[in-house]
Amino acid sequence: MINEICISSVIESQNIDSTFIKLPFYKDNKPFDFDKICWGLTLLSAGSMRFRWNEENPNRDKVLSEIAKDKIVIPLELIHSKIVYDVKSKNQTQNKKGDGIITANPKYVPIITVADCVPIYFYEPKSCVFGVVHSGWKGTGIIQNAIELACKNYNLIPKDFLVAIGPHINDCCYKISQDRAEFFLQNYGCNSVINRNNELFLSLTEANLFILEKIGINKNNIVVT
Repeated sequence: MINEICISSVIESQNIDSTFIKLPFYKDNKPFDFDKICWGLTLLSAGSMRFRWNEENPNRDKVLSEIAKDKIVIPLELIHSKIVYDVKSKNQTQNKKGDGIITANPKYVPIITVADCVPIYFYEPKSCVFGVVHSGWKGTGIIQNAIELACKNYNLIPKDFLVAIGPHINDCCYKISQDRAEFFLQNYGCNSVINRNNELFLSLTEANLFILEKIGINKNNIVVT
């Protein structure tokens, strides 16, 4: 059974007055050791989190320094690709472009920035390998690249990973063309496209769930917001 979290309900129930919210991974349909590992996202109140290597964003720097505290932020300029880096040194992504980061170093905080695209977080409890990817429609499938790279480099197996699909544009409002619908139906399963009153809508959630199932992630270890 796929687990679900309603972000707005969490904020309301916890009376959160902050720029950042932490959320749990799930294992066997239960929240997993929140004190040991969690994932999170900035809220609207954080302001712009835009990132380019050739730009300055003091607001972003301030917010991330408060979140990371004594840990090291690992940034990446996003390009809607399927490029993933296995980060072993703090400057490894310097001036690099791509859309995914994995690491086994608990001192690192991998960071991506999303608008309507999908942030996908993952963690392997035995090795403590973790990471995050930015999965737009063009980059759909990057989560497979990330998990396979982690498995290859750290001798892991997909079924042991915990995965969280973060907030993103959903099929309620993501209208697409016939060509794009056919592409997703052919590559990411029949549930990825919804025909509603003769209009086609894309579910990036279902597309990524299709991928996760295909590569062997345990559905009881997946949480969707």
